[in-house]
Amino acid sequence: MKQHTLKETVTFQGQGLHSGKETQMNVLPAAPGHGIKFIRVDLNPASVIDGNALNITKTDLCTTLGSGAESISTIEHLMAAFLGLGIDNAVVEIDAPEVPIMDGSSLPFAEQFLKVGLQEQDAPRKSWVVKKTFEFCDDDRVVKIEPSDHSSYHCSIDFGSGFIGQQSIDFSLTRENFLDLANSRTFCHVKEVDYLKSIGLAQGGSLENAIVVTDNGIMNEGGLRSEDEFVRHKLLDCIGDLFLLGAPIIGRITVTKPGHGLHAKFMKEVLRKKDELFTVI
Repeated sequence: MKQHTLKETVTFQGQGLHSGKETQMNVLPAAPGHGIKFIRVDLNPASVIDGNALNITKTDLCTTLGSGAESISTIEHLMAAFLGLGIDNAVVEIDAPEVPIMDGSSLPFAEQFLKVGLQEQDAPRKSWVVKKTFEFCDDDRVVKIEPSDHSSYHCSIDFGSGFIGQQSIDFSLTRENFLDLANSRTFCHVKEVDYLKSIGLAQGGSLENAIVVTDNGIMNEGGLRSEDEFVRHKLLDCIGDLFLLGAPIIGRITVTKPGHGLHAKFMKEVLRKKDELFTVI
């Protein structure tokens, strides 16, 4: 399989979910082997931040790469769109510290990428093929990888006896399946909103870009996009975070109680054991 990039530059404008800052983001084609790189064009000089798991510095309600002024956060929905569509190489120029939240899902990114089209490149696509079963545990949160001839996931969440409750999903990663998953939105409980705003988070959050959950339902007038939208979004986040390994994983991935912190710890552990766990092709 060959590497791919975009045929043309795509521009997005929107608000950062946590910063509340208005943002313009240009996603440009890149050469084979370039990978995903973020450029903070609002800084002088502009700061280049590699889309790499070793650059993760924070995982509070989103994934942040880099540190201090030279950082970029909430990258997971964009990264999911790259992996889900098979985009290996791109330059992300952005004039703020956070990727725009759009509608809280990956779909706006995916739709615009498909609108301009993908360009096949004259270089083989790298994949991480699981050759040995490995389980990473962080208390009751777990990521397990097993050998398989394709990329598939089992994801389960448990929010107790509230409205969300327990949900799980089995998912085989293809472009068509990804587009069905991509419209699942981020969410939070209404009781968390005031606290998040008080500590400087969720400044740009609204019913236009997040599901707000109550004890008995949700506040969004349009309802859910699917019965299991909550677990689907958690899987979407996981897919985006794991692309920070730099290549898709070919194997069976089981995630219990997923979260950005768990994903980051898992990736840093498997990077230490890469030669033992994976065949890189």
